[in-house]
Amino acid sequence: MTNTKGGGRMPYMSDSELVKSIRAGRILPCYLFWGRDAFTCEIITKKLIDKLVPDEAKDMNYRFFPAAGLSMSELADICEAMPMFTDRVVAAVNDLNADSLRPDETKRLFEIISGIDPATTTVIFYATGTDLAAGKKALSQKNKKLADHIVKCGGGVVEFAYKKPPELVGYIQSRLGKSGCFMSPDNAEYLAASQNCNILMINNECDKLTSYQQSGEIVRETIELLVSDGADTDAYKLSKAILTGKRAEAFDILQRLYSRQAEPIALLTVIAGAAMDIYRAKTAVASGVPEKTVVEDYSYRGRDFAVKNAFRDCRSMPMEKLRFCLKTLSDCDRDMKSKRTDPRVMLEEAIAKIIEFKG
Repeated sequence: MTNTKGGGRMPYMSDSELVKSIRAGRILPCYLFWGRDAFTCEIITKKLIDKLVPDEAKDMNYRFFPAAGLSMSELADICEAMPMFTDRVVAAVNDLNADSLRPDETKRLFEIISGIDPATTTVIFYATGTDLAAGKKALSQKNKKLADHIVKCGGGVVEFAYKKPPELVGYIQSRLGKSGCFMSPDNAEYLAASQNCNILMINNECDKLTSYQQSGEIVRETIELLVSDGADTDAYKLSKAILTGKRAEAFDILQRLYSRQAEPIALLTVIAGAAMDIYRAKTAVASGVPEKTVVEDYSYRGRDFAVKNAFRDCRSMPMEKLRFCLKTLSDCDRDMKSKRTDPRVMLEEAIAKIIEFKG
């Protein structure tokens, strides 16, 4: 299950390997989840938490910590607690970035991880709004040290990388087959690419196609007739509308995304990703870096279109507004995970705030 990546000692586990290990009952004391596919990371984190702690036991056995303002003493307390009416205590820490920790905080965190009882406790560090690799292919030096320490203490490191269309052919064919439909490999790959390999949107489109077709082969003409643009495509259009101050267009696109049953936290993730694409392109243009280098350095292979669109549009977008946009979306992500306010309201307020920003 564990391989080495980039010549280092850090074991690598894919998300599919993680799911298999959980199904087999191999629960580790600590996990670090990272990678560009923040949406899948969010979903699997939630499923793991729900598997380990039933809803009726969460009040006493589960604690969520946003990284901003994380108290090491509170994290230590939950790690030392004994489970009540269930087998395990779980702590989830979102968007912890070792690069932002003071030396004393890093030392204490390593001590906490070393002291986790694997029989009773699991701590999940998962990144959905923070780039632990600083935009590169591998974890930054401090985050890799954290990952290595987690592995040394019996934990696991899981990278959530974007899948490519050919890797999703079997998944799509299997999902369609459950409804009595089938699709050629070429068309399954086309469907995956049209949804930018976003699993939630692929599921939605598969359900739409099987509801229409009901049985038999789903051909290219049917896909082109029924399938919508991918969430990433609309998210990019939404980010562009937000950054250019087009309020009506932005909220029209947002409602279209809502109509596809997309959750606010998932939308926030893809919107922030699209905004980050534009920010990276803006930075690259200012430094004279070509598109090809950005594709390679930031692992955009299979998503070259995102870089091309970002390079095309970034010149008209002020850097100050891009930074404000990313900061506002990051704050919204933290608030969604720590407050009881309606996530839709928080997302819409964040969008309005960015649109109204004048610099």
